[in-house]
Amino acid sequence: MTLDDIAALLPNGFHDSALKVVTIDYVNREAKLSLEIWMADCDAVSGANREAYRHAELSLSGLVFWVCEPPSAGYRYDAKGKVRIDIGSVETLITPPSPALPSTPMGCFVNWIYIGAWNAFIYVAAHDAKLTWLA
Repeated sequence: MTLDDIAALLPNGFHDSALKVVTIDYVNREAKLSLEIWMADCDAVSGANREAYRHAELSLSGLVFWVCEPPSAGYRYDAKGKVRIDIGSVETLITPPSPALPSTPMGCFVNWIYIGAWNAFIYVAAHDAKLTWLA
């Protein structure tokens, strides 16, 4: 499964999800992201239900690369509050990633993770993605 496959199964994709923890295991080529995923359907709910989140772990196996940009000038890395993200396919970017990304083997996906508070991207390539609901 790819990150795009998982996003298609979620009511809002990964838009406005909160990134809590990232663990990268380079020996086993895995990354795990602890997320609070925004689950509300804006057309069907109102009030407090619009802010319904569900805790999940996103596992990436067959990790090829994890490239993290520093925060853009004027954006604080240590800003308080939730780290809001969105995830999408690199092919959807208007401007190519900078720095240039390494080539990837056949059968893997390449995605961006946008960190709004930093105005910066993380670029990731892996062979498989899995979402596990924790609560």
